[in-house]
Amino acid sequence: MLIRRKLLSDDADEIAQGLERLDSELRKKVDRSDLLDILKDLCVIEDAEIVRKVTWCAAKMGQNKINDERILILLSSLARSADPLVRENVAWGIGEAAGTISMADDELDALSLLLDDPEHDVRGMAAWAAGRLYHKCGILSDDAEEKLNKLLNDDSDYVRKAAKFALDG
Repeated sequence: MLIRRKLLSDDADEIAQGLERLDSELRKKVDRSDLLDILKDLCVIEDAEIVRKVTWCAAKMGQNKINDERILILLSSLARSADPLVRENVAWGIGEAAGTISMADDELDALSLLLDDPEHDVRGMAAWAAGRLYHKCGILSDDAEEKLNKLLNDDSDYVRKAAKFALDG
C-alpha cells in the first residue's frame, strides 16, 4: 500500500522513493504487476530518472517472468524515447519477457527500431533481445535478421557479439 501511495504522489521525491521500494520488491521476485497501470502513467512525467526507473522496473518484471502483456505495452511505447538508457531498458525488458509473454507486432517493431539505434549499448541490447526471441520462441522477422547480419560488422565489439549470439546461438 505504501508503494502505491508514493507512486501516486505529485511529489517527485515521493515517487522516486516508491520506485526504490518497488525495485527492492522486484529484486526479491515479488509480483507487483498490480502497479503496471501506475507505472505506465508515470512514463509521461518529464523527469528522466523516474522514467528510467519505471522502464527498469518493467524490464525487471519481464525478467521475473511475470506473464502480463502490459509490461510489453509499456516498454514498446518508449522505444522512441530520447533517453538511451530508457531505450536500452526497453530492449532488455523485451528480451527478458521472451518465452513468457506473447509478442505482438508493436514489440517486434520496437525491437527492430532499436537494432538501428545510434547508441551501441542500445543496439547491443536489442541484438541480445532479438536472440532471446529467436532462441526461445523461434521469432525472428526478415527485417530483424537483415539488421542483425549488418550488425555483425558493427564498430562495437559488444554489438557484434550480441548479433552473433542472436543469429547463431
